[in-house]
Amino acid sequence: MGQESDKALIEAALSNLLDPIAAMLLRNGVTFQEFTALAKGTYVAVAQRDFGVRGRPTNTAKVSALTGIDRKEVKRLKDLLAQGARVAEAREGQDKMSRVVRGWYEDPEFLNEQGHPAHLLLDDGTLSFKELARRYSGGLPFNVVLKELIRAGNVVELDGGALRVLKPFYTPPGSDPQAMLRAGTVINELANTLLHNLYLTHESPKKTLRFERRASSNHILAKDAQAFKDFLNHEGQAFLERVAQWIVAHQIDPNAQPPSHNPTEIVRLGVGVYGIESPNQGER
Repeated sequence: MGQESDKALIEAALSNLLDPIAAMLLRNGVTFQEFTALAKGTYVAVAQRDFGVRGRPTNTAKVSALTGIDRKEVKRLKDLLAQGARVAEAREGQDKMSRVVRGWYEDPEFLNEQGHPAHLLLDDGTLSFKELARRYSGGLPFNVVLKELIRAGNVVELDGGALRVLKPFYTPPGSDPQAMLRAGTVINELANTLLHNLYLTHESPKKTLRFERRASSNHILAKDAQAFKDFLNHEGQAFLERVAQWIVAHQIDPNAQPPSHNPTEIVRLGVGVYGIESPNQGER
């Protein structure tokens, strides 16, 4: 019963962790298939890096046992990682909208004499958008595909009704890959601090806890939310400015010639401050 209870707690924690991540991924056009392909490779990379004996990479058999991925697939993924390749290959799990757009750019039947994407009529003849969608959308109705690609700025309708593709990649409206990259870094840094405090300090007596605190309440009137934001913007900014002063006073010159320190002696230090606001859903 204790193990079942622990499993339920872990699943609840994982759901909390994945909820905002899934929301960000969906807004940036990352499909479930792409996520699972990348997650599988990340599982192998972390198992290989962190669970070996005396600092050595974990062998294939142990990685397979830890991750539940069969040995043949583990070896394939390890070989890709060793080559510096992205484990989630560009075509693996590629979403349906992207396949349509790439087909328009790559399928010779939909290119003009200059090798560029041809202007297509909606559903007239074999070189039509309807035929393009039939080949590459995985069964989605062609009018649904067209509406989404127009909304995303991939396709425009010309005078006379012909359709023109504008860019060779599909990103959902409102997505911002650079902002997503920053968000991924922030989540990574916070999650690594939690990982360090939860597990790594117990595995190595030399490691000390990193600062990680929060102050929150589920019993604040909604009308006071803006006052709290104003307070946090002022106090948080003042705190971060003092942190920045400390960092400037202690950082070394990265352009010094010759380098004054060995790269292994240099670490990344900093702090992140974030606000909390959500409907009252009980203590977390």
